[in-house]
Amino acid sequence: MNLIILTTEDSAGDHLYRLSDHRAEHIRSVLKLNAGDSLEAGLLNGPQGTAHIESCDEHGVVIRADELKVIKSPAPPIDIICALPRPQTVKKVLSTAAMMGVRALYLVRASRVEKSYFHSPLLESGNYLPYLLEGLSQGKLTRLPEVTIHNKFRQFFEDTLSELYTDSSGERILRLLPDMEAGKTLFEVCPKPIDKDTSLLIAIGPEGGWVPFEVDLMEAIGFKRFSLGRWTLRVEHAVTAVLSQLELLRVRSEQQT
Repeated sequence: MNLIILTTEDSAGDHLYRLSDHRAEHIRSVLKLNAGDSLEAGLLNGPQGTAHIESCDEHGVVIRADELKVIKSPAPPIDIICALPRPQTVKKVLSTAAMMGVRALYLVRASRVEKSYFHSPLLESGNYLPYLLEGLSQGKLTRLPEVTIHNKFRQFFEDTLSELYTDSSGERILRLLPDMEAGKTLFEVCPKPIDKDTSLLIAIGPEGGWVPFEVDLMEAIGFKRFSLGRWTLRVEHAVTAVLSQLELLRVRSEQQT
């Protein structure tokens, strides 16, 4: 853990937080900290910074977090649409999305998605939350991505997206579609600097890829196809690859403005 994530359920009053789970064990056994030592901590969906250990023993760890001030916010915001993969892959996608600052994750149906995946207990919020928290801890972030499940492809792209991303909101959206068959790279599709007020919406397909109908529909509503490279990637690797390329795009945009 690079950042100890604290929640309201841990609160013991007066900026004190009592931990007795794997976080306490990590502090004792891995970080090897004791009472009086400091560590990096953050409040879920809140500030982060340096906290101090009040007590540390086999019963748990009590942390005083009254000096948390830093609030990290990725720029520009990134939202990901991901064709729902198998449960074991979903865990990796959730963790990576949280670790790399994704704002919203939409898990959707596609032609090449097994229907049984939508019945997985993992898709209940209480079951997938630990993987998001693991990602936040690794990436030193505190903002929890919003995760929603959508089991109707066409309805999501034609109706739900138009409700979520409307011109009246004032938010500028750049819609991107990684596709092995695309002839252009991300930097060719986005040759100009990305405005800091522009949000990025990325659609990542299933292991077998999107079918032509799905690609055509997404292009019709403004998604721009680009290639992540010459490799055939697993879903979780595609998520990491696209977020890494977008980070390079963001840095380049900052340097050009």
